[in-house]
Amino acid sequence: MKISDLNSLAKAYREAMPYLAIGVQMAAMVVLMFLFGKWVDEKLGTYPWLMLLCILFGISAGFYHFFRQTSALTRKSNEKEKQSDENR
Repeated sequence: MKISDLNSLAKAYREAMPYLAIGVQMAAMVVLMFLFGKWVDEKLGTYPWLMLLCILFGISAGFYHFFRQTSALTRKSNEKEKQSDENR
């Protein structure tokens, strides 16, 4: 492989990484809230109600974070395109 090929591959990974991280963050939020809810249920003896409530909260928070991140990334991408159009 040529150095230019490696540089373009690294650039593609850098540009895709924020989008890949969003999915991981969303899944991690749901899993962490599930584990927290399960732990609290075991302590209070309310199985499965707090676990379900925490899962719903984790899903809601995950989607909220997902939409905030994607809108920020879209805004950033649009600004970058606007700057490149102005430079032409």
